[in-house]
Amino acid sequence: MHYLTKFCLLAALALVRTDFPLDTDEPVNRSNVDETIYRVPEDLDPIHFDVEITPYFEATQTNEAFTFDGIATIRLTAVKDNLNALIIQENVRHIVAVSLTNTDGVPIRLNTRNPFERIRAYHFLKINLAEGVTLVNGQIYILTIEYIGNINETPLSRGVFRGNYIGDDGKLHWYAATHLQPTNARQAFPSFDEPGFKSTFNIIVNRPAHFTETYSNMPIRQTIPMGDRVKEIFHTTPRMSAYLVTFHISEEFTVIADNNDPVRSYRILARPNAKGQGEYALEVGPPLTKWLEEYLNIDYYSMQSFMKNDQIASPFWASGATENWGLVTYREVRLLYEQGETNALDKMYIGTITAHELAHKWFGNLITARWWDNVWINEGFASYFEYFAMDGVDPELELADQFNLMYMQSALSTDASASTRALRHTVNSPAQVTGHFSGISYSKGASFLLMMKHLVTEDTFKKALNYFLIDRSFEYASPENLYSAFVRAVREDSTLETTFDVEAFMKYWVDEPGFPLLDVAVNTETGVISLKQERFFISTSATQTNQIWPIPLTYTTGSNPNWNSLRPLHIMTAQNDEIRIAPGNQWVIFNVQQKGIYRVNYNQENWERLANALSEDHTNIHHLNRAQIVDDVFALMRSEKLSFDLGFRVLDFLKKDTSYYVWYPAVTGFGWLRNRFLHMPDVLAEFNTILYTFLEAVIADLGYDVVDGEPLTRTLNRFFVLSFACNIGHDGCISNAIQKFNALRTSGTSVNPNLRRHVFCSGLLEGGYNEWRFLYERRKNSNNQGDEVAMLRSLGCTTNPQARQEYLSMILSDDVKAQDRVNALTFFYMGDRSNANVALQYLKENFEEIRQGVVLPAWFDNVISNLASYLNEEGLEDMESWLRANQNMIPNFNVGLNAINSARTSMQWGTDRAQEILKAARGSAVTVLPTFMLLVPTLAMLVLK
Repeated sequence: MHYLTKFCLLAALALVRTDFPLDTDEPVNRSNVDETIYRVPEDLDPIHFDVEITPYFEATQTNEAFTFDGIATIRLTAVKDNLNALIIQENVRHIVAVSLTNTDGVPIRLNTRNPFERIRAYHFLKINLAEGVTLVNGQIYILTIEYIGNINETPLSRGVFRGNYIGDDGKLHWYAATHLQPTNARQAFPSFDEPGFKSTFNIIVNRPAHFTETYSNMPIRQTIPMGDRVKEIFHTTPRMSAYLVTFHISEEFTVIADNNDPVRSYRILARPNAKGQGEYALEVGPPLTKWLEEYLNIDYYSMQSFMKNDQIASPFWASGATENWGLVTYREVRLLYEQGETNALDKMYIGTITAHELAHKWFGNLITARWWDNVWINEGFASYFEYFAMDGVDPELELADQFNLMYMQSALSTDASASTRALRHTVNSPAQVTGHFSGISYSKGASFLLMMKHLVTEDTFKKALNYFLIDRSFEYASPENLYSAFVRAVREDSTLETTFDVEAFMKYWVDEPGFPLLDVAVNTETGVISLKQERFFISTSATQTNQIWPIPLTYTTGSNPNWNSLRPLHIMTAQNDEIRIAPGNQWVIFNVQQKGIYRVNYNQENWERLANALSEDHTNIHHLNRAQIVDDVFALMRSEKLSFDLGFRVLDFLKKDTSYYVWYPAVTGFGWLRNRFLHMPDVLAEFNTILYTFLEAVIADLGYDVVDGEPLTRTLNRFFVLSFACNIGHDGCISNAIQKFNALRTSGTSVNPNLRRHVFCSGLLEGGYNEWRFLYERRKNSNNQGDEVAMLRSLGCTTNPQARQEYLSMILSDDVKAQDRVNALTFFYMGDRSNANVALQYLKENFEEIRQGVVLPAWFDNVISNLASYLNEEGLEDMESWLRANQNMIPNFNVGLNAINSARTSMQWGTDRAQEILKAARGSAVTVLPTFMLLVPTLAMLVLK
């Protein structure tokens, strides 16, 4: 699943890390309440479900619109003695009837006065047997439940929900779809709604006769006309968890791209007026499936009879995509590509997210985490293959290298807070479960696997994964199962010393939160490198721990650089360690190509040598290690492990380096510092001027136009660099953008989709209401969701009073999908900082409408928190007064107060350090010592000897 809902975790990361003024920590649950009461007792083992659904899109004499009748027939086994009650999970609208029989159809007597209870607080359905009646341990029973369910208004409520689109006929067309992960199968049918319970499923749908065929996990086995309805009976699913069940009932959805292979079917499904937008998804999907089959040595289409591989684009969807077996559902922007309308970043995500969801067929579907405390077993593996499977299919995208930017560095950022969590983290309630679908499970999980691959070699890594999958096929899996598979593979291949404890190594990285900082002190006279590790915290006030990680070390030196030796040369297992190299005047770099989950800080002399080497010829250092240095330097300066003066001396090479790999973290780092100066106009103006000098070379190299056939990373570099440059007021960027926008508006000259983010935003900031309305109408007429969302972002870039009010009103209208509303508000704050105060007034006047419009309480918390981060002090005072005066009607009003405190802390941080940072940034160009100056102390000491 891509949530954040990986909504997309990647796109959201690009938003948060670059543009968001405040730091974002992993959520942590500090409740002392025993939440295990949310877990269903393991008294029963489900074998098979028959689930029959009859949907109502319009009201009838007996049924309300947007409800469905359901019948769930569950074949289950009692696994405990003397059970006098059965407990399963449900969160449906109404339970109509419940019955229980043995396999011969003989009824099991229920309690006549209280045959069943709905324990709504915990989503339990308790079936009470008659007094003296108990189930026999090991015997099979048939439980039948008739019920009524809701077709929820938006996908944010998950379960069964409704969506719509305007067809070519100009009419509104409805569909019903399911989004059951992680705890929402219980909304679709009474179930054992926990991943460790696995069973097979027969899905039956009685659709309206004028609708097209229903799509589900499996192909249709039988179709039976029934007057104004058609009964569709699907083939039996593989043995799987309930959250993987899916169906899509619609008037018009159809196949828009097909490989026409009946044995290894791969199809793209969508609304019919999206025809022509599925070709790229079809181009990458079958090769990805084949690559994963060969890498894991398990054939997808042989997992179950009648297996298919459909991918469906849903206009409304809560996350990026969800991995239902046989029918993966995507938000349209993550599956549909339109030439000339979809930008390169969204196109890349179509490939990587397809790889992510296909990898789930093995990691998540074939084997599944027993419980969501180990969701990284599902999501970490899928995130790893998201980049490396797609890299195997299309190496020109450089995704193996991009992994460092998108996941490794993201993991280091996310995992640096004191409130972070381990990969294995206790969760129980639905809210806790949803919260664990987080950056840690995805990015750190994937980064851990990359580290393991280079530790044990890729051949052994592949063998271990195959053993893991074969051993736990169609079952749940725990980290211990994974450890055993690696122990076996390593032993067979002899890839590590026999004394090395692979299981202990893996267990520490899975069970411990955070990651280490490696302090490196190089003595060039003796060749002794002194190493020390401690937990890295981004906050200077965090209390240090006694954690000691087993760190797989790689390093290289200036006298003999080797950028391809990625197997660890040493495992550091103590707080302090030493490594010896040949004495001499040379730099040292640890964590070659940044394959390990740790940051590195050097003594001043080594930093000076690196600064000098980068200044002389940055290409002598591998681009991934240059990216690592940039990312580490910004983090070390923030955490006060490295002075701003020395940090900016190292970063001075950015004035020459034009690589995407260094500029992606540079934009993030510079943006973070700049956001601390937003409340100080004079400081901000000077810092912007300094940043222009850093940007000169990269902008000159990239230019303002996309060149046909250029590498993807060059296109992405321009995409992010120009967005940043225009945002900070770079004259050349803004002038070119306005020129392009005006040419689009006056003569219809198309703007390349990879330039639209900064072009549209600059055009609207420079223009007035007419310019805003022009883009509004253009968005309204768009038939591509990627382009539509890009324009939504740009529509927030206005300071025109009328446009501001129309934009805010638009957010709560049908013009903006519920899934996009929180981001739409953030786009407004980002568009111009003064917009935040306007948004605050709108929030105060329309509080209840906004709260209902974003649907989820956690999403409303985001609205409050994001708003505070953009307000000036006057706005913060206004917001605080409003929150305190209305705390009884504002859920979690303390979230807002905490966000206000964070905003003030951020401002104070900038105030306290502004002059120090400006001095360091101004002086970075003139303080790097030339090589002969670095040699002087060493030569002098030799003479004195």
